[in-house]
Amino acid sequence: MANGNAPESGWLDENGNVLGDDQKVPLSSLSELTGFPVEFIKKELLLEGEELSMSDLRSSMISYLESTAGQPESKEA
Repeated sequence: MANGNAPESGWLDENGNVLGDDQKVPLSSLSELTGFPVEFIKKELLLEGEELSMSDLRSSMISYLESTAGQPESKEA
């Protein structure tokens, strides 16, 4: 299990229960898990607010991956 609240089987609530698709995930928890600041996550995944449902998180992540897949990394001079 990785650090944070996201074991391989799903995101856990404060009681250790796996969250359903309609339950909300705090972006602060995602930030702690990934090591990225909340504002960076919001910007990259085009999110607003401080929490979102698992379903919305998956959709946002898929959209992000599809929009960036196959694009060469930019090289700064």
